[in-house]
Amino acid sequence: MKNARNSPTTRSVTESVYVAARSRLIRAIRELNVFSDHPLWSSALTHAEQILNTRLFFFVLVISILTIIAYASLRIRTHDITLENFSLGDFERLEALHPHTLSAPCTQLSIPYSTFVNLSSEFHPICSSFFISDKWISSLFLPNATVHHLLDFRTFTFAQFRALALLCRTARRAVKSAQHTFASTHLVTHRAFSRAEFIRIMDVVFNNFKRNTIVSEKRIAALTSLSIVENRVISALRTNYYIQSKPGTRSYLAINGVYARQSMTNKSNCFCRPAGNRCVSPAGIFDKWMPPETLNATQSIAMSRTQIPGLMSGCLPLESMRQSTLECLYNQSCINILNFQLQRPRPKALKTPRSRFPINATIESMFDESLFLESWQSKPNYEAYFAACAPRTLSYSYVGPVSLATIFTVCVSAFGGLVIAWQLIMPAMIKLWKRIVWNRRRRKPVAAPNNPTSIEEAILSVAPRPLNEAVVAHAHRTIFTFNLFSQDDDNDPEDERAEIIATRLYILFLLIGLIILGCYTFITTHTNTYNFDSPSMDDFEELHLQHSSGLECQCTHMSISHERVLTIIPRYHEICTSEFLQDYWLSYFGAVQLDAFELSFLTNDFRVSGQSFFELLKIFCKTTNETIQNALDVFYSNRFFTANA
Repeated sequence: MKNARNSPTTRSVTESVYVAARSRLIRAIRELNVFSDHPLWSSALTHAEQILNTRLFFFVLVISILTIIAYASLRIRTHDITLENFSLGDFERLEALHPHTLSAPCTQLSIPYSTFVNLSSEFHPICSSFFISDKWISSLFLPNATVHHLLDFRTFTFAQFRALALLCRTARRAVKSAQHTFASTHLVTHRAFSRAEFIRIMDVVFNNFKRNTIVSEKRIAALTSLSIVENRVISALRTNYYIQSKPGTRSYLAINGVYARQSMTNKSNCFCRPAGNRCVSPAGIFDKWMPPETLNATQSIAMSRTQIPGLMSGCLPLESMRQSTLECLYNQSCINILNFQLQRPRPKALKTPRSRFPINATIESMFDESLFLESWQSKPNYEAYFAACAPRTLSYSYVGPVSLATIFTVCVSAFGGLVIAWQLIMPAMIKLWKRIVWNRRRRKPVAAPNNPTSIEEAILSVAPRPLNEAVVAHAHRTIFTFNLFSQDDDNDPEDERAEIIATRLYILFLLIGLIILGCYTFITTHTNTYNFDSPSMDDFEELHLQHSSGLECQCTHMSISHERVLTIIPRYHEICTSEFLQDYWLSYFGAVQLDAFELSFLTNDFRVSGQSFFELLKIFCKTTNETIQNALDVFYSNRFFTANA
């Protein structure tokens, strides 16, 4: 019962306190006056006018703050962020969010490829097989090899497999040397690439490197063959020249090698010297042997007892092996035929591999196009590259609204200025408004002057007209006695004078600061970003002339072949296209009948040496053209890497 009695009493006390507090708060709000001690307006305003100006002041101040908040919230600006401690994960995460503005300068501008790229190569099985070993090659050697038919494989097989071993060693040595050169080459970059950019760049760099290596070896092989041809190298196997002595004399007869060319429609002879030692015919086992001087187009296609699949005979073992295939080495029966010396061990046939080369591919194509490489791969390590690059700072920018902290800072910064400004402006605006209303009412004709409608109108009707002199005097007195630092308990004239001087200095420096701020805002350049989708070349060039330093046009394809953007047309000396290098001019020397036993004629007569001269000149022009064309093919197939136009 006691608790029941106390409960209503407690509630009533709480309600009384709440009502009293609310009443005091309402009264305080109603009586709030910020102009009671204002140095400029306290004496010029009545108490009612001060209350009215206070309410309008807070209303306008709140509206101003809300306007600033809305403006700052809707304003879009570029935010520049710089990080110093970051990991690879942070870099990749930010690169996915800001791919166009992210930048991480490398502390190591030049990085060797060996730091982050591993190269691996795999050659055709023939280059690691028993068929290029010295043991196999020596088993094919015959001391009397030249007693066999010109097309008989026993004449030249050991030399051909030695040439094959040479090609394999050359390919391995070229790849090893190229990989060493590549590993010592440096990647020069001023910033860290993203993972996608890094992979694309490495693909382009490695493909260019691989193509240059293969083309370079192909060019060296072609020059070697040309050197052999033009130096008139005579094979000891008598496959390109047959040297025969004349009985009873010191003279020798050199007979040019001839091989039969057979097509679907006709048969013809191929002479080694004019054809550059590239004449070939299928090899086999022949029982009938005939000297070269009796060969003709029909006899050279003698029927062989056994055919060797893919194996070709020709002017030189190297050239004939280059035009042969490896078909025989995949067939054990064919290998048994090649291993005709029974006391030698017979190697096993090559297993049919899942090779990129077909079985009937020529050795020439396998060497010239890929250096016997089944695969040549690069394994770039992005983590190792990023560690070698070692960027210390990471900067990026993005366009977005300002942060809450910035909005709060702007509001706090503007609050003091708004308070001072509205305290100065608001009473003046109210005074001006009242003056306008008073003038309108004074000019309004009064219908019944003896019966005013209100006391205010009666007062206004008898109020004297304001005098300009009084207004000017009041303004002059107010300006000269304006004091922002007055103290109510300070009546010392010297202190008051010091306060007035401090007020004037404060206003002076405030105006100077506002002027400087205005000039800075006017002079400072602001970055505005404009985006154009799929611009034309004319648009790009026009914008580049106007904004060359700030224009950025990103490419959709980061790598472009040189062939698409550049054309190179070589111009050679006119001798290379003249009639002096044509076949009908060269045939003139072969048609001359002269005494071949006169030594002076052989050494001095141009009709004999002229053919070699013009043929060599023709070879020079041809080699130059092929070299430049190969270089152009490599250049055109190389890719130009760029992120921006």
